[in-house]
Amino acid sequence: MDIETTRRNLLKGILAIPVLGALAAAVSPLMRFLKPTIKPLNYLQGGDLPRSAVPVEIDLSLMPKAFDAQAFTFTQINKEYTAIGTQTKDIPGYAVRLPTGEFAVYSRICPHLGCVFNYVPAPDDVAKGYNYRPDGPVFACPCHLSVFDIQQEGKVVSGPAPRPPRKFVYTVENNKLRITDLESGGVA
Repeated sequence: MDIETTRRNLLKGILAIPVLGALAAAVSPLMRFLKPTIKPLNYLQGGDLPRSAVPVEIDLSLMPKAFDAQAFTFTQINKEYTAIGTQTKDIPGYAVRLPTGEFAVYSRICPHLGCVFNYVPAPDDVAKGYNYRPDGPVFACPCHLSVFDIQQEGKVVSGPAPRPPRKFVYTVENNKLRITDLESGGVA
């Protein structure tokens, strides 16, 4: 009986080799189908997150006082599932020096429907054009009249926008504001 059991186990082992080989051969094409940008046999590769083409640098001497603002354009590279492989987008933004010495650095794309909003420093101008009187400077979208309070983390204080605009990641180095990335997410 011991000899029969040994032969049976040996045959099972020999038959398992092609089955396991077929499964292993199917894993790579399946993974490439599920994630087209994955490199062969690199299954632990991170996500296809957007990245900065070149960081934006703004000289802080251009914003010496509270509520001084600078508009800029941030170039972002996204993975694309085509022969080109990438897509480049220019994203408009604003950097505003706050009274605390910190900076409010936001994308100018309104999270409601993707219009480009403005920096409005005068509360009287906001009251006339956006049906809302803020306490200080705000971002205001001319399309559907959303108003964002830059002193409260971009909080929506008026209008249909569902959330604040997306923030940029920045550092202050050598008297320059260096903008390196944009928080993940979409328009809505």
